[in-house]
Amino acid sequence: MANLVSMQKISLKKHPEIKEDLIKQYIFDHPEVLTLGELVPLRREKVQPSGGRFDILMGTVDNETHYEIEIQLGATDPSYIIRTIEYWDSEKRFQQYDHCAVIVAEEITGRFMNVISLFNGNIPLIALQLSAYKVGDDISLAFLDY
Repeated sequence: MANLVSMQKISLKKHPEIKEDLIKQYIFDHPEVLTLGELVPLRREKVQPSGGRFDILMGTVDNETHYEIEIQLGATDPSYIIRTIEYWDSEKRFQQYDHCAVIVAEEITGRFMNVISLFNGNIPLIALQLSAYKVGDDISLAFLDY
């Protein structure tokens, strides 16, 4: 029989040891946590010709779709939203793939959801809320689709 344990929700942004790079590496090593189907990690920190670099590029197993993924600890903010869309726009020049922008953040704000609805149908944009829970000495991550 399984044991029931209590979890304490924590903020990754405020955590003294957990940094964004560790979250990026975890997602890259375990793409199934995103619950977007069977994904293959393609590249981390992909540099863009127009400047900047996005966090993670993943593709579907059949290599038909690429996901441009940006990670943000804390709440979504306008600069991350714009950056995510710019990276998606830059990558879609590779027309042999379908492209989808993905933003992962600890808090998906109502303002962000409003922006998504404004782009509905024009920009494929997925928002995943990342929650972290302390269980004993370990930290568990949960990804919820919005």
